[in-house]
Amino acid sequence: MKPTVDEAIARVARAAEWVLVDMVPLDFACHQPQGMDRADGSFFVSSAEILRPAEATTGPHGTSYTPGTGRGHLFEMSRRGRLLRHWELGEDTVYHAGGLTHDGQFVWVTVAEDRPDSRSIVYRLDPATGEVEEMFRYPDHLRDIARDPETGLLHAATWGGRRVLVLSTDGEPVGGAPVPSRHVDVQDCAAVTAHSPAGRAVTVRAVDFEIADTDRLRLYALPDDSSAPGETCLLVLEAALRG
Repeated sequence: MKPTVDEAIARVARAAEWVLVDMVPLDFACHQPQGMDRADGSFFVSSAEILRPAEATTGPHGTSYTPGTGRGHLFEMSRRGRLLRHWELGEDTVYHAGGLTHDGQFVWVTVAEDRPDSRSIVYRLDPATGEVEEMFRYPDHLRDIARDPETGLLHAATWGGRRVLVLSTDGEPVGGAPVPSRHVDVQDCAAVTAHSPAGRAVTVRAVDFEIADTDRLRLYALPDDSSAPGETCLLVLEAALRG
Protein backbone atom coordinates (compact mmCIF):
# COMPACT_ATOMS: atom_id res chain seq x y z
CA MET A 1 0.00 0.00 0.00
CA LYS A 2 1.29 3.44 -0.92
CA PRO A 3 1.90 5.81 2.01
CA THR A 4 0.29 9.23 2.13
CA VAL A 5 2.44 12.28 1.42
CA ASP A 6 2.45 13.09 5.13
CA GLU A 7 3.64 9.58 5.99
CA ALA A 8 6.29 9.69 3.26
CA ILE A 9 7.66 13.04 4.47
CA ALA A 10 8.13 11.48 7.91
CA ARG A 11 10.20 8.71 6.27
CA VAL A 12 12.63 10.95 4.36
CA ALA A 13 15.98 11.11 6.15
CA ARG A 14 18.02 14.28 6.43
CA ALA A 15 20.75 12.68 4.30
CA ALA A 16 18.35 11.42 1.61
CA GLU A 17 19.63 11.94 -1.94
CA TRP A 18 17.20 13.73 -4.25
CA VAL A 19 17.65 12.43 -7.81
CA LEU A 20 16.59 14.55 -10.80
CA VAL A 21 14.30 12.38 -12.95
CA ASP A 22 12.76 14.93 -15.34
CA MET A 23 12.93 18.57 -16.50
CA VAL A 24 9.77 20.03 -18.03
CA PRO A 25 10.18 23.34 -19.96
CA LEU A 26 7.44 25.92 -19.29
CA ASP A 27 5.70 27.53 -22.26
CA PHE A 28 5.26 30.82 -20.36
CA ALA A 29 7.37 33.29 -18.37
CA CYS A 30 6.93 32.47 -14.68
CA HIS A 31 9.13 35.40 -13.43
CA GLN A 32 10.00 34.71 -9.75
CA PRO A 33 7.99 31.67 -8.58
CA GLN A 34 7.10 31.81 -4.90
CA GLY A 35 4.57 29.10 -4.03
CA MET A 36 3.14 26.00 -5.70
CA ASP A 37 0.37 23.51 -4.97
CA ARG A 38 -1.89 21.21 -6.96
CA ALA A 39 -5.64 21.01 -7.46
CA ASP A 40 -7.39 18.45 -9.66
CA GLY A 41 -4.14 17.40 -11.34
CA SER A 42 -2.83 20.82 -12.38
CA PHE A 43 -0.32 23.08 -10.62
CA PHE A 44 -1.06 26.53 -9.23
CA VAL A 45 1.98 28.82 -8.99
CA SER A 46 2.27 32.27 -7.39
CA SER A 47 4.90 34.56 -8.84
CA ALA A 48 6.33 38.06 -8.48
CA GLU A 49 7.31 40.06 -11.55
CA ILE A 50 9.76 42.73 -10.38
CA LEU A 51 9.78 45.87 -12.52
CA ARG A 52 11.80 48.05 -10.13
CA PRO A 53 13.30 46.36 -7.05
CA ALA A 54 12.73 47.69 -3.57
CA GLU A 55 15.83 49.49 -2.27
CA ALA A 56 17.20 49.94 1.23
CA THR A 57 17.90 53.49 2.37
CA THR A 58 19.64 54.59 5.56
CA GLY A 59 18.38 57.58 7.52
CA PRO A 60 18.51 59.04 11.03
CA HIS A 61 16.02 56.43 12.25
CA GLY A 62 17.78 53.42 10.72
CA THR A 63 17.17 51.43 7.53
CA SER A 64 13.99 51.81 5.53
CA TYR A 65 12.92 50.43 2.17
CA THR A 66 11.32 51.85 -0.94
CA PRO A 67 8.33 49.78 -2.10
CA GLY A 68 9.56 49.12 -5.65
CA THR A 69 7.14 48.28 -8.44
CA GLY A 70 5.94 45.06 -10.01
CA ARG A 71 3.07 42.72 -10.73
CA GLY A 72 1.73 39.73 -8.82
CA HIS A 73 0.74 36.63 -10.76
CA LEU A 74 -1.13 33.41 -10.18
CA PHE A 75 -0.69 30.73 -12.86
CA GLU A 76 -2.39 27.41 -13.44
CA MET A 77 -0.26 25.03 -15.49
CA SER A 78 -0.38 21.42 -16.60
CA ARG A 79 2.10 18.75 -15.52
CA ARG A 80 3.82 19.22 -18.88
CA GLY A 81 4.41 22.94 -18.35
CA ARG A 82 1.55 24.35 -20.44
CA LEU A 83 -0.13 27.52 -19.18
CA LEU A 84 -3.84 26.89 -18.60
CA ARG A 85 -5.04 30.07 -16.82
CA HIS A 86 -3.54 33.28 -15.49
CA TRP A 87 -4.65 35.89 -12.95
CA GLU A 88 -2.95 39.16 -12.02
CA LEU A 89 -3.18 39.98 -8.30
CA GLY A 90 -2.41 42.96 -6.07
CA GLU A 91 -2.64 46.71 -6.40
CA ASP A 92 -0.26 49.68 -6.46
CA THR A 93 2.82 48.76 -4.36
CA VAL A 94 1.21 45.50 -3.15
CA TYR A 95 2.54 43.26 -5.91
CA HIS A 96 4.83 40.64 -4.40
CA ALA A 97 2.88 37.38 -4.56
CA GLY A 98 4.04 34.99 -1.86
CA GLY A 99 3.19 31.49 -0.76
CA LEU A 100 -0.04 29.72 -1.67
CA THR A 101 -1.95 26.68 -0.51
CA HIS A 102 -4.81 24.52 -1.79
CA ASP A 103 -7.08 23.49 1.08
CA GLY A 104 -9.05 20.90 -0.87
CA GLN A 105 -11.53 23.42 -2.27
CA PHE A 106 -9.88 26.83 -2.63
CA VAL A 107 -6.41 28.21 -3.42
CA TRP A 108 -5.22 30.85 -0.92
CA VAL A 109 -2.54 33.35 -2.00
CA THR A 110 -0.72 36.16 -0.21
CA VAL A 111 0.36 39.35 -2.02
CA ALA A 112 2.40 41.97 -0.14
CA GLU A 113 4.67 44.96 -0.45
CA ASP A 114 8.22 43.73 -1.04
CA ARG A 115 9.59 45.08 2.25
CA PRO A 116 9.32 44.31 5.97
CA ASP A 117 6.69 45.85 8.25
CA SER A 118 4.43 46.61 5.30
CA ARG A 119 0.99 45.31 4.29
CA SER A 120 -0.65 42.39 2.51
CA ILE A 121 -3.77 41.25 0.73
CA VAL A 122 -4.94 37.63 1.00
CA TYR A 123 -6.90 36.25 -1.95
CA ARG A 124 -8.95 33.09 -2.39
CA LEU A 125 -9.40 31.42 -5.78
CA ASP A 126 -12.13 28.93 -6.62
CA PRO A 127 -10.47 26.66 -9.23
CA ALA A 128 -13.86 25.37 -10.39
CA THR A 129 -15.10 28.82 -11.47
CA GLY A 130 -11.85 30.80 -11.82
CA GLU A 131 -13.26 33.46 -9.48
CA VAL A 132 -10.74 35.30 -7.29
CA GLU A 133 -12.00 36.95 -4.10
CA GLU A 134 -10.15 39.31 -1.77
CA MET A 135 -10.58 37.80 1.69
CA PHE A 136 -8.83 40.31 3.94
CA ARG A 137 -6.00 42.81 4.33
CA TYR A 138 -3.29 42.50 6.95
CA PRO A 139 -1.04 45.29 8.31
CA ASP A 140 2.24 43.41 7.80
CA HIS A 141 4.11 41.50 5.12
CA LEU A 142 2.71 37.95 4.92
CA ARG A 143 5.31 35.76 3.23
CA ASP A 144 3.56 32.40 3.12
CA ILE A 145 0.27 30.74 4.00
CA ALA A 146 -1.18 27.32 4.81
CA ARG A 147 -4.56 26.19 6.10
CA ASP A 148 -4.75 23.72 8.97
CA PRO A 149 -6.92 20.80 7.78
CA GLU A 150 -8.17 20.13 11.32
CA THR A 151 -9.04 23.63 12.58
CA GLY A 152 -9.56 25.47 9.27
CA LEU A 153 -7.35 28.31 10.54
CA LEU A 154 -4.69 29.98 8.40
CA HIS A 155 -1.01 29.83 9.35
CA ALA A 156 1.32 32.47 7.90
CA ALA A 157 4.77 33.94 8.46
CA THR A 158 5.86 37.55 8.22
CA TRP A 159 8.88 38.97 6.33
CA GLY A 160 11.87 36.65 6.63
CA GLY A 161 9.86 34.17 8.68
CA ARG A 162 10.44 36.34 11.75
CA ARG A 163 7.00 35.68 13.20
CA VAL A 164 4.50 32.86 12.69
CA LEU A 165 0.84 33.90 12.81
CA VAL A 166 -2.43 32.02 13.21
CA LEU A 167 -5.36 33.83 11.59
CA SER A 168 -9.03 33.24 10.98
CA THR A 169 -10.18 33.13 7.36
CA ASP A 170 -11.23 36.78 7.65
CA GLY A 171 -7.82 37.85 8.95
CA GLU A 172 -8.48 38.07 12.71
CA PRO A 173 -5.41 37.14 14.80
CA VAL A 174 -5.91 33.94 16.78
CA GLY A 175 -2.34 33.26 17.89
CA GLY A 176 1.29 33.54 16.92
CA ALA A 177 4.87 33.46 18.11
CA PRO A 178 8.23 34.96 17.15
CA VAL A 179 10.76 32.68 15.45
CA PRO A 180 13.93 32.70 17.59
CA SER A 181 16.34 31.78 14.78
CA ARG A 182 17.30 34.29 12.10
CA HIS A 183 18.97 31.58 10.02
CA VAL A 184 15.68 30.32 8.55
CA ASP A 185 13.73 32.33 5.96
CA VAL A 186 10.34 30.80 5.16
CA GLN A 187 9.03 31.46 1.65
CA ASP A 188 6.32 28.84 1.17
CA CYS A 189 4.85 26.28 3.56
CA ALA A 190 2.56 23.28 3.53
CA ALA A 191 0.14 21.94 6.12
CA VAL A 192 1.02 18.38 7.15
CA THR A 193 -0.07 16.09 9.97
CA ALA A 194 3.21 14.16 10.29
CA HIS A 195 6.61 15.20 11.59
CA SER A 196 9.78 14.82 9.56
CA PRO A 197 13.13 14.09 11.29
CA ALA A 198 13.79 17.84 11.16
CA GLY A 199 10.42 18.75 12.68
CA ARG A 200 7.27 20.02 11.02
CA ALA A 201 7.70 19.86 7.26
CA VAL A 202 8.29 23.25 5.69
CA THR A 203 8.95 23.80 2.00
CA VAL A 204 11.11 26.57 0.62
CA ARG A 205 10.41 28.36 -2.67
CA ALA A 206 7.84 26.85 -5.05
CA VAL A 207 7.60 23.10 -4.47
CA ASP A 208 5.02 20.33 -4.24
CA PHE A 209 5.14 16.67 -3.17
CA GLU A 210 3.65 13.46 -4.60
CA ILE A 211 4.03 9.74 -3.93
CA ALA A 212 6.14 8.22 -6.73
CA ASP A 213 5.94 4.61 -5.55
CA THR A 214 5.57 2.67 -2.33
CA ASP A 215 9.14 3.56 -1.41
CA ARG A 216 9.81 6.91 -3.10
CA LEU A 217 8.67 10.53 -2.62
CA ARG A 218 8.51 12.85 -5.63
CA LEU A 219 9.27 16.57 -5.41
CA TYR A 220 8.26 19.16 -8.02
CA ALA A 221 10.23 22.42 -7.89
CA LEU A 222 10.37 25.75 -9.73
CA PRO A 223 13.64 27.26 -8.52
CA ASP A 224 14.45 29.72 -11.32
CA ASP A 225 13.40 33.13 -12.56
CA SER A 226 12.34 33.67 -16.15
CA SER A 227 11.22 36.59 -18.28
CA ALA A 228 10.36 34.62 -21.45
CA PRO A 229 8.73 31.26 -22.30
CA GLY A 230 11.08 28.29 -22.22
CA GLU A 231 13.66 29.94 -19.96
CA THR A 232 12.92 27.75 -16.96
CA CYS A 233 11.83 24.19 -16.24
CA LEU A 234 9.69 22.33 -13.76
CA LEU A 235 12.15 20.05 -11.99
CA VAL A 236 11.03 16.57 -10.91
CA LEU A 237 13.13 14.90 -8.20
CA GLU A 238 12.71 11.70 -6.20
CA ALA A 239 14.09 10.40 -2.89
CA ALA A 240 13.95 6.96 -1.32
CA LEU A 241 11.98 6.47 1.89
CA ARG A 242 13.41 4.87 4.98
CA GLY A 243 11.94 1.48 5.80
